[in-house]
Amino acid sequence: MNVRKIRTIADSLFEQGKYDDAFYIYNEIYSKIWGAIGKVQTGFTDFSQSYLGNSFKSNYELRTSFSMQAADNIFKRWFDLDSDQTLNELTFTTYGHLQCICYSPILSSKLSSEYVLNEFIILQTLILQSDKDDWINCLLKVVTPVIEEGNLKKIRSNLTNTFVKNILIENSQIVKSTDWFNINVCFLDYLVSIGDSASDLYQSVHKIVGSYYRHKTHRRKTYNSKENNSRQEKRHEDYESYERYEKYERYERFERQQAQFKPEFDSTSASENEKSIYFGKILDLNGKVSRAQIRKKYLELIAKYHPDKVSELGEELKLLAETKTKQLNAAYEWMKHKYNL
Repeated sequence: MNVRKIRTIADSLFEQGKYDDAFYIYNEIYSKIWGAIGKVQTGFTDFSQSYLGNSFKSNYELRTSFSMQAADNIFKRWFDLDSDQTLNELTFTTYGHLQCICYSPILSSKLSSEYVLNEFIILQTLILQSDKDDWINCLLKVVTPVIEEGNLKKIRSNLTNTFVKNILIENSQIVKSTDWFNINVCFLDYLVSIGDSASDLYQSVHKIVGSYYRHKTHRRKTYNSKENNSRQEKRHEDYESYERYEKYERYERFERQQAQFKPEFDSTSASENEKSIYFGKILDLNGKVSRAQIRKKYLELIAKYHPDKVSELGEELKLLAETKTKQLNAAYEWMKHKYNL
């Protein structure tokens, strides 16, 4: 299964506002990766029952010692990915999965809140444990994949409902300081979509997020009326143009503010550690990353600032995109030299 290629298709559908279609593709990847993790755990259970009896200590030591090694082998056989690459794919797939739920009225009403809250904890755990070598064991402390006839049946929470909400709030506070802070906004969007904006959970996460506005994805429309097709398409194009402009305008304001407080980075006089931190931030890299992740992140970011993407914008925004492209290229060149990419 080519996980990356399939996720790219799901990402494309999501960007087009086809949340229900994207969800089912994300769900296929999500189920397959969890199925692989569940298969490893089922194998350990069968082995333990046959050879270790009912010794909890022996069973626990077996799982914690060999889960990552066994999972790495199955990831390579099933997906041609190592454990780090699989972690990356599972994280982005889970985020896409949740966004589809948040922004699709059908999905948000169809899936139980217990299911969705549990998945937000999974995403938070993936993010916060991404630098750990035993991230699977960290996941299995909060959830358990249930396998039937070789396929994933469900992911069962190991936490009580009350504890789930407490963990969500605690993790949201920690996530706020990472590059993934936007999942807190996504979480608020979900609570609003199910009419839960008066709950203690919503109020607690809202305080962590601070200034909050409902994500624009909610205002995207899919126009199907043939009668009003041309007028609606024009309205959609106007909105897309506005959204593009506002996105770059906000970024430009941010860059101007940052420039007032930070001197321009001089790579010729900086230490290797300073370069690592600076170029890592440019490529939006956080924690332990693989060579494949560095290249993937570079390609994702550089695509956003391609001349074709900003051709309809003003000269200042084109210049901003050009500057950002140079920074990304410089960062990637340094990473290639350092890690022999």
